[in-house]
Amino acid sequence: MSHTLGITIYRPTGELKGCVEIIHGMQEHRTRYEKFAQYLKNNGYGVVTFDLPGHGETAENEVLGYFGDENGWDQLIWSAEKVAELTKKEFPGVPFFMMGHSMGTIVARTWMQEHEAPAGVILTGAPNYNPAAKAGMGLAMAVRAVKGPKGYSKMLDQLVTGNFNNGIENPRTGVDWLSYNEENVRNYLADPLNGFPFTVQGYIDELTGLIRMAEPARYLHADKNLPIAFFSGIDDPCTGGSEGLNDSIETLRKAGYENISCKVYEHMRHEILNETDAEKVYADILAWLNEKSA
Repeated sequence: MSHTLGITIYRPTGELKGCVEIIHGMQEHRTRYEKFAQYLKNNGYGVVTFDLPGHGETAENEVLGYFGDENGWDQLIWSAEKVAELTKKEFPGVPFFMMGHSMGTIVARTWMQEHEAPAGVILTGAPNYNPAAKAGMGLAMAVRAVKGPKGYSKMLDQLVTGNFNNGIENPRTGVDWLSYNEENVRNYLADPLNGFPFTVQGYIDELTGLIRMAEPARYLHADKNLPIAFFSGIDDPCTGGSEGLNDSIETLRKAGYENISCKVYEHMRHEILNETDAEKVYADILAWLNEKSA
């Protein structure tokens, strides 16, 4: 299955310090990163955003939440590599950074297993591995046998993201876990390209990526000096809290990476780039990029 990727390129007008590929999360699209991409562009970084297979413009003539007829997770890794090649071609001679949010961090981490290291990796809202993923995979495959790969399952919807609101007292919506910023939540819900359900096969593929991500032996190109930065909201249920973050970091350490940092923000949930005080997150990521590209 081939995909025509929806892509946006942001070109700085002044000095070029580096370039960044941004990989969005599940059930959203690249346009949600426009403000942040413009910020990086205005501060000297070329940026390329794109819609993953099964998302946004890339899924224009396809099914949302469906990545491919077979090896769906590999389709996501393929898209990340194609955009990495494009980013380096568009902005040659400067450090290349890969950035992922949420499911995009799973794409980035499984991409790292198969490809030579970039200048640095930024991971925001990074999901931790849940041992229940393998049981979930078995369940999803049983559902697929009944509903088919392009079928839908409310049970799988609930299994993957349905519990994220549980820790929120008196939630206004089903996705309050995304951010404290109510305007961001409203905008998310108003956009039909956000929050759509994955197909049964889409969930199987995502669980495939999650399981692979947690296997240190798969990181065949581990560079102990590769800078990896986690940025996370303290109230983000997707990361698994401090224990989940530590587990994600420890997996990478076991794989051979040693240059790992982690910044956690008070009073922020999953989408730290969309909180009301996101400017400090922007500034911290920019400072990290400036340090690593110097």
